[in-house]
Amino acid sequence: MKIFNKGEWKKVKLGDIFNLQMGKTPLRENKLYWNKGEYNWISISDMNFSEKYVSFTKEKITNLAVKESGIKIIPKNTVIMSFKLSIGKVKIVNDDIYSNEAIMAFIPKENFFIDKNFLYYCLKSLKWNEGINKAVKGLTLNKNLISQKEIFLPDLAIQKEIANNLDGIDNLLELRKKQLIYLKELSKSLFTRMFGNPFYSNKIKEDNRSFLKDIAIINPTKKEIEYIENNLEISFVTMADISENGEINVNNIKKLEDVKNNFTFFKEGDVLFAKITPCMENGKGGVAKNLKNNIGFGTTEIHIIRPIPNITNSQWLYHLTKLPLFRKDAEIHMTGSAGQKRVPTTYLSNFKIKVPPIELQNKFAQRVEKIEKLSFEIEKSIKEAENLYNSLMSKYFD
Repeated sequence: MKIFNKGEWKKVKLGDIFNLQMGKTPLRENKLYWNKGEYNWISISDMNFSEKYVSFTKEKITNLAVKESGIKIIPKNTVIMSFKLSIGKVKIVNDDIYSNEAIMAFIPKENFFIDKNFLYYCLKSLKWNEGINKAVKGLTLNKNLISQKEIFLPDLAIQKEIANNLDGIDNLLELRKKQLIYLKELSKSLFTRMFGNPFYSNKIKEDNRSFLKDIAIINPTKKEIEYIENNLEISFVTMADISENGEINVNNIKKLEDVKNNFTFFKEGDVLFAKITPCMENGKGGVAKNLKNNIGFGTTEIHIIRPIPNITNSQWLYHLTKLPLFRKDAEIHMTGSAGQKRVPTTYLSNFKIKVPPIELQNKFAQRVEKIEKLSFEIEKSIKEAENLYNSLMSKYFD
């Protein structure tokens, strides 16, 4: 089929081939419209997910609301799009549904044959910036602007082929993203599955925990780099370079002489732990890897936790600091004025935990490494699929 022979495609206005139907919100004050509602009623918040189809809504309306408000039903398999405030979110409804006034339903007129999946991708491709009005609460389209928007429409067979091509990539992306979420959850749960709760003793009368300062070096000094040449290149890390999922950007390179006096020192394999309030909740931190010349410097708003050989390893220490119980307790013990609170060094030093055998820690680290390697491959696959998806969208619709 001549998919790319766009000279044969019809140029049509959306208003010429669709009945554009807006929803509405039944009176909120009337509880009889909402309590024990049986009909799905969709708002933009229900469209904040990656799946193509809408199968669940947070709110439902009653039969009385339908009768008295005059709200119109959106038939099953109709394509809908948000057009107020949050513009251009597109979904297909799995079942008959109702919507609020910020959502437009595209109901095909008689004698027009349009594949719903083709329309889904077509609407996602449209650039709505031209002709957008600035409403009081943000950007908005209106029915007339949508009606006048032009698209190119091939025959039905080509529509289906285009949709099938894009569906294949879209489904692969959805699968890969779910796999990535699963691996991240697996990494989170692995620690507690292997080590249990490290904060409490197994014995009633005897505390078999250790101080963190006895099993790791907290904020090591710079003595070991006193005799290194000042012009040595090293990695420099800001707080913005540290992510919430353990990734650290180490590609910012500086000379040792420019940073060694005023910044925090760390080296390959050290654990970075954000001490300031805004980063506590999100859990910024990670293990320093691939540092230039195995040396790093960075913001003074990070603590450094260095494993002691044959006692602790980096991955175990890092995942320990990621545990919700650890972070909640650290936040409780923050010091300083409101908005400027920090986790003090003394808190880390005197924190008591059970220390598993190094052999078990190493086994944990090996499993984490496998999960990270697999996650990296999936992320790479996602980027490749996204590039192909964007390329095809451009070919079909630009």
